[in-house]
Amino acid sequence: MNNLDLDYDVFIAGSGPLGYFILSLLYARQFSDLPALRATYARQILETHESARVLMVEVGAQESPVVGMNLKNEVKYQKDFDAFSEHLYSRKSSFMHIHFEQFTAHIIRGAMQPMSIPPAGGFLSALQGDAWSQPEGRSSVASPYNPDQDHTQALGYGAVTRTVGAEPHDDELIQSPIERSEMRKLLERGKKLLNVHTDQFDTSIRHQLVKKALTDAYQSRGINATNLPLAAERSKVNDTLIDWSGMNTVLGKFIDAKDAFGRNRFKLLTEYLVVKFEADPDVPGKIKSALVRNLRTRKEEEIKAKVFIATCGVICTPQLLWNSGIRHKALGCFLTGHSHSFCQVVLRKTLLDTLKTNSSTNSDPKDEIPIPLDDLEPQVGIPYSPSHPFHTQFHRDAFSYGDVGPQIDQRVVLDIRYFCMLEVQESNRISFATEDRLGRPNTDIYGMPQPTFHFKTTAKDNQLAQMEAQGLETIQIRQWQTKIREYEPKKAIQFIPIYGFTVPPLGSTVSNPTLTAVAYALQGADDVLRVLQAI
Repeated sequence: MNNLDLDYDVFIAGSGPLGYFILSLLYARQFSDLPALRATYARQILETHESARVLMVEVGAQESPVVGMNLKNEVKYQKDFDAFSEHLYSRKSSFMHIHFEQFTAHIIRGAMQPMSIPPAGGFLSALQGDAWSQPEGRSSVASPYNPDQDHTQALGYGAVTRTVGAEPHDDELIQSPIERSEMRKLLERGKKLLNVHTDQFDTSIRHQLVKKALTDAYQSRGINATNLPLAAERSKVNDTLIDWSGMNTVLGKFIDAKDAFGRNRFKLLTEYLVVKFEADPDVPGKIKSALVRNLRTRKEEEIKAKVFIATCGVICTPQLLWNSGIRHKALGCFLTGHSHSFCQVVLRKTLLDTLKTNSSTNSDPKDEIPIPLDDLEPQVGIPYSPSHPFHTQFHRDAFSYGDVGPQIDQRVVLDIRYFCMLEVQESNRISFATEDRLGRPNTDIYGMPQPTFHFKTTAKDNQLAQMEAQGLETIQIRQWQTKIREYEPKKAIQFIPIYGFTVPPLGSTVSNPTLTAVAYALQGADDVLRVLQAI
């Protein structure tokens, strides 16, 4: 910490790989919206307050040459989605009682951090003789394995992935703490910060083909296929590439802002863990500092600030508060999620044949597929409505599943994803502890309190999920191959009042799409500015 000041105006606690992209699509995706949230707080404070200095602390490393740049902007990932997705190649062998395991770990897989894996048997047939074997029900010191986790109430191991989604329908704003008309204004401000567009894929042959096919299939039922809103823009240098928005998009020129003394007003501190907030013993209800740990040296320091903001996500924000001794009764409660149905299909030959009548679609006569090699992917969706209680994506993109591989040309593959809401229940929650039920130490990989999930769906949730899956089967314009359904952790309550504490404002965003999270962050940043101006 030789070059780090220990006193700032605003301290922002974050968690997760920083270089990971915000993700462009403002529909449900398995990628982090937290960089967008943090960047929104920082941008509004730096832009509005002429002298405020902001420190952002991040567990992850800076993985891009530009601070906060979307990693998906690398050309190789735009040319090959599978390189960005997770492909799992596992090879196991045994020699001299040593167990080797090799994985091809890709970007998305590497950004997922399991948080609470239920107990499992430790037997491995490849281990022989006197080789050590893992006992069942092991304790969990600095690991994601949690002996207290009931596998029937787990959330896909509770991996720390943050979900983003569409601009909310009015039905979804009923429980919003912000008045509806004000929320719409905040959403418009958020679109400008994120550089949202809906027309950047209009010239794509596949986009046009898929949108027309969907319109023909659904229009008679009063369901409209629309362009997905994307935080992205075609490259001004090469229009076959897309510049996806990242944290740097939101921060803009304020990344390099300086104060009157020539000091940087924005500092990003990577590979540091925010251990806890420290209360001021002389002033009840006030946080005086944050205890941070250098993950490389394990040295700990206290950093002072006037305002502290926690934007660590659905798991790590309540974990941080719990470790800070802030134990509000709502902490970790109202855990919710969405059901998710997925299938991957190959476009019908009859649809592709319609393109052959247009000689301009592909200039290579030897290519049997009448789609240019550099054609942008389709980005079409059907938004949520009371009569269609799902939001649906028809597109191709990089996820932790659904890689195509070399067996088929990616140009003829289409991903279809259905998402629908789950009912909010107070009993669905995350609990935290530093010991398991047998009194053994139980922490996550960073030594923080171990989260345990208690989550069950309702009969209505299951009914909607079944309807969602059936929706895939009714799609007549293409054949479908596989289907999965999963639940991802999110938090329903947007703001938790911390009684007795004047700070921190909370960024509980995982129940929200990126755009909605940014809207709440804009409201929160306005409140922070009022606090700063009053000091």
